[in-house]
Amino acid sequence: MDVISEAIRQGQRRRMALSIAEAAAEAGVGRDHIYGAIRDGRLEARKLGRRTLITYDALHRFLHQLPALQLPPAA
Repeated sequence: MDVISEAIRQGQRRRMALSIAEAAAEAGVGRDHIYGAIRDGRLEARKLGRRTLITYDALHRFLHQLPALQLPPAA
């Protein structure tokens, strides 16, 4: 998966969409989180036959919609 990450950083995407497993690896979360986000309508997915695909743009939007971490002030 680091080949995909490196291609994205260099602006040389090899493909336009990711499988569920690839999207989970790119986001650093489990497949269950990806499926849950799709089910809740927070992550847009596409179907091609039996395959479920996540576009890079949809994954990017999903990650940027997550709430920011709010730490309590240090004592």
